[in-house]
Amino acid sequence: MLNRIDLEGFKKVQKEYIEDRSKCKKTLEVKGRWRLDVEYGPQFETKLRTERAGDITVQTDETIILGGGGTAVHPVHYCMAGFCGCFSAAFAKWAAMVGIELKKLDIRIVADLDMTTGFGIEDGIPAVDDYKLEIFVESDASIEELNKVLEHTKNRCFCMYCITTPIVPKIEMIVDIPEEKREEAVFICPNCFNKTMVFLDDNTQKCKNCGTTGYFSLQPEAKKVSQK
Repeated sequence: MLNRIDLEGFKKVQKEYIEDRSKCKKTLEVKGRWRLDVEYGPQFETKLRTERAGDITVQTDETIILGGGGTAVHPVHYCMAGFCGCFSAAFAKWAAMVGIELKKLDIRIVADLDMTTGFGIEDGIPAVDDYKLEIFVESDASIEELNKVLEHTKNRCFCMYCITTPIVPKIEMIVDIPEEKREEAVFICPNCFNKTMVFLDDNTQKCKNCGTTGYFSLQPEAKKVSQK
């Protein structure tokens, strides 16, 4: 253990992943809910699973100037805190991997924002004017050695990748439809808004008018199975 990094455990997993690169592929998921059942308090809530501490409830709230109540941490602050935690963890780990002991590791992020687009005044205005990360390190290692660790951290930190690489998410809106209206909604084209969606032989949907592909598919009929 060095810099609070389990080197033995990390090196063991690293070796396994080197031998089987398919293990490097992971999928992350966060699922939450906008709290419409309360009049006051945090607006959004999610439960995040940990390996040893179970599920942890995380709540966020918009600031008062953005229409929130200011009763919980703002989502942007969580983003910044996550970046700080991820980057400092990577720095501590890659320092430990080359035998560098850290006596202090503090980190600070300063973001200069432009709220023009956020307030709906004008679209397309960059939301961030400047974004600066500062690392405060105390160690017996030389500045050259620490700079090498910093370069490894910049290249290998997941949050650093996310914040420096354009990642456009695929966004799907799934609308809950009341039971009594579902049958009718299935046949309404989401593009021309006519009741022109038809099911094809492969159980997928297509609009007779504009050719738009639908969102629904027929459930396969259950087959009778007889025991012999």
